[in-house]
Amino acid sequence: MQVFALVDGNSFFASCEKVFRPDLTDRPVIVLSNNDGCVVARSKEAKKLGIKMCQPYFQIEEFCIRENVAVFSSNYELYANLSGRMMSTIASQVDCIDPYSIDECFANMSGYEGLGTDLTQLGFRIKDKVFKDVGIPTCVGIAPTKTLAKYCNHLAKHYGGLKGVCNWLDLTPQRQAKALACEPVSEIWGVGRRYTEHLEKMGIRTALDLARADAEAIRNRFGITLSMTVRELQGTSCIPLELVKPKRQQIMRSRSFSHLVCDKDDLLGAITFHAQECGRTLRREGTVAHTVGIVLNTNPFRLQDVQQQAYPCVGLPYPISDTNTIIHCARRLLNQSYRRDFLYKRTGVYVGEVVPKGAVTKDLFEETETEQQQIICELMDSINTRYGKNTLCFAASKLGKGTWEMSRARLSPGYTTCWKDLPRVGPLLEETVPF
Repeated sequence: MQVFALVDGNSFFASCEKVFRPDLTDRPVIVLSNNDGCVVARSKEAKKLGIKMCQPYFQIEEFCIRENVAVFSSNYELYANLSGRMMSTIASQVDCIDPYSIDECFANMSGYEGLGTDLTQLGFRIKDKVFKDVGIPTCVGIAPTKTLAKYCNHLAKHYGGLKGVCNWLDLTPQRQAKALACEPVSEIWGVGRRYTEHLEKMGIRTALDLARADAEAIRNRFGITLSMTVRELQGTSCIPLELVKPKRQQIMRSRSFSHLVCDKDDLLGAITFHAQECGRTLRREGTVAHTVGIVLNTNPFRLQDVQQQAYPCVGLPYPISDTNTIIHCARRLLNQSYRRDFLYKRTGVYVGEVVPKGAVTKDLFEETETEQQQIICELMDSINTRYGKNTLCFAASKLGKGTWEMSRARLSPGYTTCWKDLPRVGPLLEETVPF
């Protein structure tokens, strides 16, 4: 029988901030979005204070000071590193995993029961191992389908009596029905607001109502996706583990500015920075792109300003992955699209028609990337991997950086990604060598 586990980091961003800060163990913690705008993560202590997700920080700033809430800017480098450690730890305990997002993954538990392994105890072992080795608290949901595993994870997270692990197979049919009946249909994976509105009009209000619905009738009205959800709730696995992720057909790197930008050189700096990221991603994934484009947007909410929402793109005569060519194309598109005195809020770079490098058929008369360009790019990648991101970069990426760079005034140290931010224990004492 197929058995899945869904392992999810609790309040992941906030938990990452607590790993190297024991003084924050019982203190409310929130993490803010880009440019320190809205709340995107809350510790359990912050949730108890009534702080809502996506709440603008300026509305609760005084409240956070009064309640001694620790507030952090998003430290994506730290979160990605701890996520990788968490995934590696989970993978060491099971046959294989299928990462679903930065803070959760599905794990294959099929066959373990036949070897005499208690799946619930295996769930607790994974939970304890991740907390011991990484410092991230997790919950584990175990079930014969991905949708039920996700639902069990939700139950494990919200019902303290389960102690962080919920195994669907441990429940009697009566308890399974009760577990489904205690949550609204909106808590089911893949059932969004629109689905919820239509389902409630049909009298389907709880997860149990949806599990007892006719899958074919749901398919006729809503399509195959929701029909698969119904079958999964009924115990039939329709969504397998994705052990090999499909390659992306487009890669985009963009970011909103902390302040409105009108200077062309400042925009060029941001464009160059994002182009470097696109090139690095292409080479890391072993792919090449046939098109290069840029994003150039003003703020649509400032109705008093002249607006521009530009996404110009250029096709390439041959597929590329070298950063220099991407920057050259992006710069040309910027020159064509830039309007003086416009106030820009966001810019970025994207590469399209992305294919594996080995799938490209070379033309005898077609120009290709020079060997020297490829060597330079690979050398830069290796140096940046060893000594830190953007140790080597294109000079234009430094233009106006203080103007367009994302505002992260409450950024925590890069404990695991930057040498100078390594945690220190006590003062450094000089010792005299006795020989």
